[in-house]
Amino acid sequence: MRLHAAGHTSTVGEPRQQAVLAVLLLEPGHTVAIDTLVDRVWGEFPPRQARRSLQAHIARIRRVLEDAEPGGARLTRDAGGYRLDIRPDQVDVFRFRSTLHEGADRVALRAGLDLWDGEPLAGLRGDWVERIRRTLRQEHVSAVVAWAAAEIDAGDAAATITRLTDVADEHPLDETVAATLVRALYTVGRGADALACYDRIRRALRDELGADPGPALSSMHEAVLRHDLPSPARPPPPVPAQLPADVTAFTGRAGELDELARVASAAGREPVVVCLTGTAGAGKTATAVHWGHRVRDRFPDGQLYLDLRGYDPEQPVPPEDALAAFLTALLPSGTEIPLGEAERAARFRTEVTGRRMLVVLDNAATVDQVRPLLPGTPTCVVVVTSRDSLGGLVALHGAHRVAVGQLPGADAVALLRRLAGERVDAEPEAAAALADRCVRLPLTLRLAAELAVSRPATPLSRLVDELRADQRTLDLLSGGDDQRAAVRSVFSWSLRQLSADATRAFTALGRHPAPTFDAYVLAALADCPLDRARTVLDSLVRAHLVQPAGSDRYGMHDLLKAYAAESGEAGDAHAALDRVYGYYLATVAAAMDLLYPGEAHRRPRVGTAAGPVPELAGTDDARDWLDAELPTLEVLAAGAAAHGRPEHAVVLSALLFRHLDGIHDTVALAIHGHGRAAARATGDRAAEANALNALGGAHLQAGRSEAAMADMWAAFELFGELGDLLGQARALCNVGMVEERAGRYRVAGRVFARAVARCEEAGDVYVQAHVLTRLGTTEARVGDVDAGREHLRHALDLHRRAGHRFGEAWSMVGLGEIAAEEGRFADAVDLHTEAADLFGVLGHRDSEAWAVDGVGRAETLLGRPADAVRHHQLALDLFHRHGDRDGETWSRNGLGEAHHAAGNAAAARANHAEALTLATRTGALEQEARAHRGLARTGSGDSARHHLDRAVAIYDGLGLPDAGRLRAEPAGPG
Repeated sequence: MRLHAAGHTSTVGEPRQQAVLAVLLLEPGHTVAIDTLVDRVWGEFPPRQARRSLQAHIARIRRVLEDAEPGGARLTRDAGGYRLDIRPDQVDVFRFRSTLHEGADRVALRAGLDLWDGEPLAGLRGDWVERIRRTLRQEHVSAVVAWAAAEIDAGDAAATITRLTDVADEHPLDETVAATLVRALYTVGRGADALACYDRIRRALRDELGADPGPALSSMHEAVLRHDLPSPARPPPPVPAQLPADVTAFTGRAGELDELARVASAAGREPVVVCLTGTAGAGKTATAVHWGHRVRDRFPDGQLYLDLRGYDPEQPVPPEDALAAFLTALLPSGTEIPLGEAERAARFRTEVTGRRMLVVLDNAATVDQVRPLLPGTPTCVVVVTSRDSLGGLVALHGAHRVAVGQLPGADAVALLRRLAGERVDAEPEAAAALADRCVRLPLTLRLAAELAVSRPATPLSRLVDELRADQRTLDLLSGGDDQRAAVRSVFSWSLRQLSADATRAFTALGRHPAPTFDAYVLAALADCPLDRARTVLDSLVRAHLVQPAGSDRYGMHDLLKAYAAESGEAGDAHAALDRVYGYYLATVAAAMDLLYPGEAHRRPRVGTAAGPVPELAGTDDARDWLDAELPTLEVLAAGAAAHGRPEHAVVLSALLFRHLDGIHDTVALAIHGHGRAAARATGDRAAEANALNALGGAHLQAGRSEAAMADMWAAFELFGELGDLLGQARALCNVGMVEERAGRYRVAGRVFARAVARCEEAGDVYVQAHVLTRLGTTEARVGDVDAGREHLRHALDLHRRAGHRFGEAWSMVGLGEIAAEEGRFADAVDLHTEAADLFGVLGHRDSEAWAVDGVGRAETLLGRPADAVRHHQLALDLFHRHGDRDGETWSRNGLGEAHHAAGNAAAARANHAEALTLATRTGALEQEARAHRGLARTGSGDSARHHLDRAVAIYDGLGLPDAGRLRAEPAGPG
């Protein structure tokens, strides 16, 4: 919730000014002493110039209030302080609070809740603010419960579930909220969800507080149990199973496994964190994974695993990326993942609360890398592997350390026996000596066993002599660093058994910046033909120097990778990386040219790869390759930006723009963020502007309109400084799309018209065609159908002449909307279907969802609600998968209208209620009005009238023709 003074506080933009105004708004009509203002705004230790700054902020606030409403709110100076004369009903906080004193009137309560806009006093800090914020949060919870209870009593439980779920997520230990949510779920027939909700809060209370559920929750549980209710409409939360495959021939570690079991037995009573620490190659990961497979039945809610790459010299996984990976596994497809590390950590802890899960954090380097990933719930067990002792984790988080060192002599020989066979028993003394020479580490023992198997006629004693000679040499060269020299000697010994090509390939792989690779990458690194790369990869797999990591993909133990990097010729490293980046850039460019040929002239030109590249036969191959390589491309962009190749990060961002437009926003934000950072580092302002424009698009897709606007206007300003009219047109088009998604079509139309003028001045028809598509669509939505049709047809012609199928499909979507508006419903179905097919060929699934949703709307108007439901549901699933919040709102409203046409009022209400919550959250005003309209049609009495009035008011405010039509509609079923 933000503080508004007569609706104009948004123009007070500087945070300190907002804080000053917040203090005054919460004391309307009362003089606030200057010292009190300084204390509340700047905290305990204000700067020396605080009073002077306060005077400047007061002057600015006065001007804003006078400009907003002359003769309205007044800010005056009194003896010793300042007084803001404003009616309490002009301040959202007091309007919100007043609803709490109007009894259980659900219309008034809902009106008050509509004023709640996210975090109370957003952007303000300080002890005073925190006290006010805590009070407001609790009042909000009470208001939600009171409103939900009234709605349930009135027969509209479906409208409460989304809001109750959000509040329950924020307050997981509040019995009253949980009980009300259980009641709502039960009322709409979602008994299994009700039971799951009950069980979750009961576990949380028992495990975290040691308390039994209170009477309100217990009685609700009994009510649910008395009824035979249908299965839930929503799927259960995902159950991740991410443990890697168990290690073959795992041997020994009985003591470590027993200690893991003993420590983990405390799960359920207290949070359990175990640190497996030890030297590289000791088998820490193998021990953790092996134990995880043994006890996985104890973790029915899932097992999470992540290699943090803590000792990767290029890119250890930062906590925010690790949290994004975990949340992607835990949340239903398409669920929004917060942006900041703190927000992601909080959401992660919320998701795992009460769930019995195993979390394996492999290869951690520091406590700081691990701390944000700790669930904090006693039902989870966390196993961390690290070469570091992680003393801070033990001291501050109560972690139990389990040392994983050398294998005992008997276990080391037993591992050799399992891998090398009977020869070990035939030469027991030599086997023991070989184990000692391998420092009794599982990694080196496996390599030694493979060498023994590859030389069946050579006695083990002779192999030991060879290894002893190598180790003496390395001891001298390394100054006697015994264990490291011993490990290196085994690696060196392994390489001596390889062909020259395989040895060269092994050392080349040490230079690859990403954790996985395929034969094409090896061909680029080693500068060899593809067939030879495949052959040597097979030999490296047989030698256990690399391991399979998926279909035609491979990985390498980080200790081996480090050895490979130091074993190669230093002068080759730069050239090898040049070839790798050249390979990826060339293949990305080829894939994008197949998918989006009409935009080829806008993408940067890249050179031909020095080595082989995959043959991409068509759009399916191109799309599949890009999707499979996105994780690697993200790592490459980060590495390029941070390690002296910024131009590659810039080019990757620009090349991938269209492919990233419509996939999950975290990937797009990462790659474009690296592109922007690289552009700024090199002073490439044009590239920075392009990256900002792309970042704005990613924010827009996720429903973060303020962040989108900030990036897009920043891009516009940069393009202006560069004299780039076409860049300005593109940025303006994106700004217009933010306004369009909010439903402010008239404002959007004016912005699009400005963009068209810049395109004409720049002489570019391609961007002009895209802007004309959006302009025509918005014109039609405000009732100017003839102008909209003319612009859309012109855009379609331009797109077709340029071979730009993506733009062509979007023009069809706009023309389909016009056909539906004119009553040509069959034409609308055909146009949207053709557009959906084109988007499908391109693999642009988010755009396909918009076309499919249009088919659904036309099907409803044709009188085929069952077909409409099917199309809207498909669109909703696609929007979910790609995190398009605005699209979800449209498809939810579409489902509501289709269900209403089919006579299913309960389902219609539930979908419109979901749409209303989404639209309110993302600021999609027109869809908010559409949801109110649907709730008015399916409601009754005061509730229906309230929703109808809200819809008319919003349509009126947007200047849309729907307002006039709606005034003639009755409130309630009709």
